[in-house]
Amino acid sequence: MRPFIVMSVVLRWYPLRIFNRLAAIWRYLDQMTSQACAKPRKYTVDHIWHADWSISATGRWVAKARRTDTGWQIHAIEPVGMLNQFRHGLNHAAKTQSIWLGLDMPIGFARYWFDSAGVDSFPNLLELLSTPDWQEFFDVCKTADQISIKRPFYPAASGAKGSVSRDHLVRGLGLSRFDQLYRRCERATTDRAAACPSFWTLGANQVGKAMLHGLKNLIIPGHQDGFNIWPFSGDLAACTAKPGVTVIETYPGEVYGWLGLTSLTKSKQESRKEAVASVRNIATGHGIEILPAVFDDIKDGFAPGQGKDDAFDALIGLMGLIMIAEGKRAENLPTAPAINTREGWIVGLDAAKIKDPTK
Repeated sequence: MRPFIVMSVVLRWYPLRIFNRLAAIWRYLDQMTSQACAKPRKYTVDHIWHADWSISATGRWVAKARRTDTGWQIHAIEPVGMLNQFRHGLNHAAKTQSIWLGLDMPIGFARYWFDSAGVDSFPNLLELLSTPDWQEFFDVCKTADQISIKRPFYPAASGAKGSVSRDHLVRGLGLSRFDQLYRRCERATTDRAAACPSFWTLGANQVGKAMLHGLKNLIIPGHQDGFNIWPFSGDLAACTAKPGVTVIETYPGEVYGWLGLTSLTKSKQESRKEAVASVRNIATGHGIEILPAVFDDIKDGFAPGQGKDDAFDALIGLMGLIMIAEGKRAENLPTAPAINTREGWIVGLDAAKIKDPTK
């Protein structure tokens, strides 16, 4: 019998006190039925943070979301701040809950480098990078003659015209072609151009210096704290099976397409403003609430005092991770041993879209 018919009969024949009790019982039964029929979680993650990383403190921003009874709530977009406090906050929350920390930076290196260095895996490398013998790894080479397997990042600066060349890095690392520097996930896809390989640290899209900062100040100490490092610690299901922090490599450029942001020019505030409006509509349709205070801060497109494109990418990466957590996008982790032990992967990247994947 429909609920309104039941209530109509009760109103006609029973005293108000009895009606109130019956109404309370009805609400309780309805709530229990709704909970019993709720869609099971794809991953049992409680919090998702996503950080756009930079060597500069002003360029490090993090967007944060927590799971609710009805979906997700984006409750903060803020500077990362003091690094030890940032890591402590993760550790504290992860004592009883599962947290994903997405990082917009490479986590892993090309397989050829591991062979040349005689290192078995990325986790083993993290152990070595904590020892005195490997500290030069963090020093970006100023001149070509400084390049070595233990000091593979180059150049520290652009220098005079013609004084810095990609060929310096290729020869210094014993390679024959620049494209050997790429991890598989960094190669061009049908949707985007190739990313910049980590060891080459020149140009607007270089990421190597930020990667070195993130390794030294977050990933290595986090590894010592017991953080899971995806995919080296297992797939997302394995990493999320118990409370703890799982660090995940992301690439917001991949997520733009997921969200339909095909005409975005992220360096322009007006374009970011249009994108934020689209993201809010998408979020609402997927059970993701952006708190009013957060939206009020970002609705104008992340102005200069609000993180600009760094904070914008923190939000975009967060949206991508929520979509994966809800099963709306696949993890897309390949099974190749070299990827799961050495190179790592960009979460959600479809390997079938990579051009020349065998090189």
